[in-house]
Amino acid sequence: MPTITDIAHEANVSRTLVSRVLNNKPGVSAENRKRILEVIAKNHYVPNGLAKSLVLQKTNSIGVIMDDLCNDFFFPLIRGLQDAAEEADYNILFCSGRRDMAAKLKYVDYLTGGCTDGMIAYGSCYDDDELFRYVAEKSTNSVLIENNLNDCHTDKILLDNFHGAYTATEYLIKQGHKNIIHVTCDMNYDVGLERLNGFVQAMHDYKMPLGPNSILYADHFESIAYQQMKKRLAEGKQPDACFAGADKPAFGVLRAAMEAGLSIPADLAVIGFDDDRPESKDILFPALSTMRQPLYEMGKAGVELIIDKIEHPDREPAIRTFDAELVVRNTS
Repeated sequence: MPTITDIAHEANVSRTLVSRVLNNKPGVSAENRKRILEVIAKNHYVPNGLAKSLVLQKTNSIGVIMDDLCNDFFFPLIRGLQDAAEEADYNILFCSGRRDMAAKLKYVDYLTGGCTDGMIAYGSCYDDDELFRYVAEKSTNSVLIENNLNDCHTDKILLDNFHGAYTATEYLIKQGHKNIIHVTCDMNYDVGLERLNGFVQAMHDYKMPLGPNSILYADHFESIAYQQMKKRLAEGKQPDACFAGADKPAFGVLRAAMEAGLSIPADLAVIGFDDDRPESKDILFPALSTMRQPLYEMGKAGVELIIDKIEHPDREPAIRTFDAELVVRNTS
């Protein structure tokens, strides 16, 4: 395999000139550049990536840490990250933490050990606060997506969950519903609290009745919401509308309502959040109205922010906030 020295010798130029051509730098005459490129093509020379990164102090690679790379809900985010990286001629390394903190911290050490120019971490679970602080501490070029820890002095990509929940609740109110409940998503996530607060604020602003029975606490799965709603209906406490903090619990609510013989949305209107798919495969759900996250755009923005930080290391941390889109389908 030829080396850069071999290329320089055959082209009768210095190694410095060959390096300038390889890195598309100025200071090379048109004649020399042409001769060097011809020798490179003739010998099928491929520069050593590790050596190049050591010389340039740049790898043109970005590391990404997420909990689950196999969940199809996150595919638009992953595509956005990858497309933006490829457009900027960057490589991207994905690491799946699988909810294992030790593994995620190990990945941070690996990605910040010289194989990447920066890092992106995704998530809003309170259990991951240690991870996000460690990312911000280990890499000056880092972006947190969906996490707004105040003590993390780094770039952030956020979704306005409060406004999204407010929009969904306001829509149900303006449709004339009087007895609206909220079924939470997992309250161990910052987004769960933000969406609950958006619901409460909209109900307060429109002077809608709000009491202990207005909120059912669930998680990110159908089963808990299904059991909670089934119990509520069995007690004769039937709302006429429901805003769920995520689509999974929304499907649980729909299942309980359909089993009870309620007509959707005539008897019960339902709006979820996330534009996700149901877990259950044994029942045909109506198309769910939801608040759609712009995950693809958020992924692209994350890469754009980190590349900008790499190119402008002295700038202050930036925050980009995205809005969820109300998508009205057959349940409202």
